[in-house]
Amino acid sequence: MTVPTPPRHCLVIAPQCAELGLLEGLEGLAHSLYGLLTDHWTGACAGAPAAGSAVLSGSSVCQAQIEAAIRDAARRAGEAGAVLVLALLGHGITPGQNPTLYLMAGDSRADVIATAVNVGRLLTEVLETPGLPGVLALVDTCRAGGATPDLKAVDAGVQQGATRLSLLMSVGARQDAHGLAFTRGLVQVLTQGVSGAGEFLRPSSVLDAVRTAAPGQDARLVEYDGALFGERLWLARNALRHDRCGSVLGPTGTEELDRALQPLGGAELLTGSVTGPDVLERLRGTLRATSSACPSEQSWALRVLDGLLDCLRTIELLMSWPGRPLTSERLRRATAVGSGRSGTPLPDTAGTELLRDAVEYLRMRAPRVGETGTTPLARFVAALAAEDQLARDDARLTAWAHSVRAAVELSDAFDAQRQQHTRSRLRLVVSLHSAVADDWPETLETWLLDRGEVHAHQSFDCSPDQAGVEQRLAGALRWASRRAKEVGAPLQRVEIAASAALLLRWRPEEIDFGERLGVAHDVVLRWSERLCPPDHLWWINDRARERLEAMSEGGTGAPVDWLGEPETVRTQELSERLRHGAYQRAVALGHRPPRFEQVMEVLLAHAPIVLWPGGDRGVPDRYRNSLDRFWHLLPTEFSEAYRRSWGPKPPAQADGREHLAELRSVWHDPEWLDFCDWFEQCAMDGENFA
Repeated sequence: MTVPTPPRHCLVIAPQCAELGLLEGLEGLAHSLYGLLTDHWTGACAGAPAAGSAVLSGSSVCQAQIEAAIRDAARRAGEAGAVLVLALLGHGITPGQNPTLYLMAGDSRADVIATAVNVGRLLTEVLETPGLPGVLALVDTCRAGGATPDLKAVDAGVQQGATRLSLLMSVGARQDAHGLAFTRGLVQVLTQGVSGAGEFLRPSSVLDAVRTAAPGQDARLVEYDGALFGERLWLARNALRHDRCGSVLGPTGTEELDRALQPLGGAELLTGSVTGPDVLERLRGTLRATSSACPSEQSWALRVLDGLLDCLRTIELLMSWPGRPLTSERLRRATAVGSGRSGTPLPDTAGTELLRDAVEYLRMRAPRVGETGTTPLARFVAALAAEDQLARDDARLTAWAHSVRAAVELSDAFDAQRQQHTRSRLRLVVSLHSAVADDWPETLETWLLDRGEVHAHQSFDCSPDQAGVEQRLAGALRWASRRAKEVGAPLQRVEIAASAALLLRWRPEEIDFGERLGVAHDVVLRWSERLCPPDHLWWINDRARERLEAMSEGGTGAPVDWLGEPETVRTQELSERLRHGAYQRAVALGHRPPRFEQVMEVLLAHAPIVLWPGGDRGVPDRYRNSLDRFWHLLPTEFSEAYRRSWGPKPPAQADGREHLAELRSVWHDPEWLDFCDWFEQCAMDGENFA
């Protein structure tokens, strides 16, 4: 199925206004909404092809920038004959008795209304844009009902009202919005779909669904239709739409089936079909029993039907999975293993839809030359089974493998898992915690861990400067490599714990001892303060575990809160916000702030993962998109990105890792927190860590 015309552009604007207080999670929510609107199978929009970003968020977004971006997006949409989907999220005010909504920008002041964005007036202007077939606007602010444009002026304007408008607003003109509940509900509706609403979600269906998803928010809808021709406005494709094979097949399966059947009669072969597996089985039997004038096309269609039936059998296995409950994060990790690729191009779905999309992608799109069609599926299932420590001869896994003709492929996948486990069993921890006043230490403490348990410990004296530390670190690596040979497993990961000051100015993966440390090893940076926290920070590791667990519970994209200059310019205020529970996920800086070391000390105490730009430039949106794409493979994928950045690479190989190579990170995962707990206990017991 194709997405209806006309084309669609979208622009999401989510400014923070410090004067009215920062809105928790605003930036992440704006990016989630943008991801759904631009997903081909959901919103089918192109990002507004303006000079700037199609997502403007944060405290640096000013009034003039917002107004210019909206006008430019409207002009470009008009030139392309595209519907403009415009989302405005943030603080809104209606001054005095005036019901007109003003969106507060980063430089807006509540007592100077001219510094805020008059939403209704701007929408009135936009609707007059030549060539623009319509505008679908989403407004989530307090007093959002005041965003309604002057429809009488539109009707009497240059275009004589020959346009369309659908305006969805979170609350009325005299009501307060709470916690961006409207947008959160909207994201939920677009992700989960609306039962009985048809293939495309019209604004009226979305309104009813959002009111249910976000109770207490008195959402409003204003529509204007003055166009004689063209299609009614729609916000997104319905995730619960009923395809010709019922709701069993997802976008990939439906597309592959359409393509396979088209040369053989297409829709006629599925006339009256409303269920999935039975229909596919009957169709496969029909094709096999029928002689065709197009034998190659018939053979191809049969292979597609076999693949789709493999998908349904795999989905059946996963819906009654014999291991731990499946989560969206687990599914994405296993999909990456199954495909053998980073950044697997799955739709921005979650839950059961993600399960279906992952299986269809792996069976129908992921197999490579030299692989059978079920090889990626076997790797996927083996990855989930390995996480849950399921036996390779588990009866349910064996039955599935035989049903999809993948018994050998599953055995191969389990063997590969075992080999990977051998490669990852050893970790070398190098700690610089003995440094005084954030300087270089005179001693390196090193531990070789085998499956998380201390296998060997060694201290190395060194001169207290960078050259001395790097020289002794090379010696520590040699010592650990020898011990690894005794164990019979390779040493892949090197974890280096240091102070915030050293982490900011040092790149240990670039230590050169004939070759760079990061060429053959994955280097992960840790904060040494977590090894034995001072009394006033005794809680940091427990809190880090809680946040890591919450971050792993699902959702799309990277679980990261991005901080701009306004959030970091005053370290004391940042510390105060963190103490009161702000930024509950990983934290990423879009810039390198003044007094960077102080900011980093504050962040590292509260966030289990902190990221920042390696250079002086800020972090463009495309870098953030790459972080979303590769998140489930981090922190290891940073090492691969750095390795690629050290050598020449043709532009054709650009896949987003080049953006990761521009970022730095300090990463505290559960394995590191386990080591910190062991270290702290040894320190309390007066042991020498041997």
